[in-house]
Amino acid sequence: MPAKLIISDVDGCLSPEESIPWDLEHFQAFARRAREAAAGEGSLPPITLCTGRPQPYCEVLMKLLDIRHPVICENGAVIYTLHDNHARYAPGVTEENVAGLRAVVSFLERDVLPREPEAVLQYGKMAQLSVFSKDPAVLPTIAPKIEAFVEKRGGPRLVINVSHYYLNVSLEGVDKGSALRAILEELGLERNNVVGIGDTEGDMPLHDAVGFFACPSNAHGVILDAADYVSPYPVLEGVLDILDRPEFQRG
Repeated sequence: MPAKLIISDVDGCLSPEESIPWDLEHFQAFARRAREAAAGEGSLPPITLCTGRPQPYCEVLMKLLDIRHPVICENGAVIYTLHDNHARYAPGVTEENVAGLRAVVSFLERDVLPREPEAVLQYGKMAQLSVFSKDPAVLPTIAPKIEAFVEKRGGPRLVINVSHYYLNVSLEGVDKGSALRAILEELGLERNNVVGIGDTEGDMPLHDAVGFFACPSNAHGVILDAADYVSPYPVLEGVLDILDRPEFQRG
């Protein structure tokens, strides 16, 4: 498989899911490899990111890692390029369904989160939303309330899933896979030339859009079952192990 692009999730892959300091030693090793790949040096093809995090968060990582390819933000709702500082909605995102998501945000802030002190809205997102709770047991109780609200409102159609400490709410048909397919078409790449790395159910659309999918050992069960390769190591140590596999080297 001639790898021409590697695309990785962030939380649970490059960084811990918990709100704790990153593994600096392994991150420095990853940054060196990403920068070498961007410059056409070393053995790896270019590396980019695919995450639920908002654009400003991604911009910082792109500058640290010298990522020159488009990055997928907000679980596929936003595509961002650093060289021109340009963020845009991904295919499937419309002003109408963005307005619907904003109505959901208002509903959460007004009627749900005041009653759930352990849960907070993740700020900075434009076309997707996430609720964080240090007690993950709270999150599944919020999902039915959102579903009932959008049914009564008449939309938008949403996909809701739980990822460790986050409840992620995305527009139906807008995910990491749909955004990646749009990017590959722009770049003239085939899915078989792309390696994906992820760890949770929200990365399954990424799995379905790449030629080879790998995960660190801390990945969720559905990902562990679907992955073509499971590293014996967790989080970033596992990603570095994945990058060492010979079939992922530059094609």
